[in-house]
Amino acid sequence: MSKYEIGKSIEDVKAESGDITIHKMSSNENPYGPSPKAIEAIKSTFNELNYYPPRDDSKTTQALAKHFGRGLTASNFTTGNGAVDLINLLENAMFKEGESNSIVICPPCFGSYAATAKLKGAKVIEHALDPETFDIDSAGIANSITEDTRLVYVCNPNNPTGSYFDQTALIQILDSIPENVTLVYDEVYYHFATEFEMPDAIQCVLDKRNIVILHSFSKSYGLAGMRMGYAIASEEIIEKLRKRKLSFQNDSISMAAMQAGLADTDFLDKVIKNNTEQRSWLREQLAALGIRFWPSQANFICFEAPNGKPASEIVSRLLPYGVMVRAAFYLPNHVRVSIGQPESNQQFIKAMSEIITKLNGAEK
Repeated sequence: MSKYEIGKSIEDVKAESGDITIHKMSSNENPYGPSPKAIEAIKSTFNELNYYPPRDDSKTTQALAKHFGRGLTASNFTTGNGAVDLINLLENAMFKEGESNSIVICPPCFGSYAATAKLKGAKVIEHALDPETFDIDSAGIANSITEDTRLVYVCNPNNPTGSYFDQTALIQILDSIPENVTLVYDEVYYHFATEFEMPDAIQCVLDKRNIVILHSFSKSYGLAGMRMGYAIASEEIIEKLRKRKLSFQNDSISMAAMQAGLADTDFLDKVIKNNTEQRSWLREQLAALGIRFWPSQANFICFEAPNGKPASEIVSRLLPYGVMVRAAFYLPNHVRVSIGQPESNQQFIKAMSEIITKLNGAEK
């Protein structure tokens, strides 16, 4: 299993490459930044930062319940310091103290699933995606579950591959795992799945299935710097998480930004439209360059490093062009590029074209 390593910052790259225009396409961030309404909401809190925030997140969970509707209530939501914080809360709630614990993950996948579990001494069991297609083995995941398994993690659309699965696969997973095992359904990229019908995971919550949905404000809402995420689950599971949260776990600024961003549908529509159009354009350009890539319904594309090179070499070769990408988790020969605004995408393709030309010339 590969080690999870954080990506470089823009400041890191400027220190290495000089004062050039940087196109950060490495961390799946929103190229438009935050919603203007979220920014105004943030500013509105400045004069009251001497006061403590609300002790809990009830106003935010009420806003989330109103946003989703469908009979969900505030009791079906809890917030955290990003999805990673919620993963930590889930493990604290579901792991059994003094006993062995394990989780099942489906690599290549988000590195924090394994990282947080290992910090608690839990065993990480890998049930890999198909190595050619990155399809999930929905029928076979249960075969990897042991008697001390507490959580099964699946991501849809999946990070870093961009692959995705449908309602039939989700129900198959839920039907096959024991009742004492909780399915963690990481759906932080769901807004970007505009060319595919995503599973109705909320209906599974309403049916009181043993599932926790993870969402984030880091991606489509452009608030990655504020670390905000939320979980959707049955009242019983949410209560277990809330019991393990600290008082004042969410600050005033984050909660204001979250509520305002949630309400700014025009901004969200703009972000999703750009992503859909530019994802299609990037696919066409990668195909024209002869680069192998995988279908994606996220805000990034996973591609194979050309000419058999390691991903780390392509990452390094792109930096002088001001383009930041990253090697895909668990995949030493695959690169993940985030979808940006047209200018960034064009610079990335220009750089890749020149890199391939140089690589081909060196081989002759």
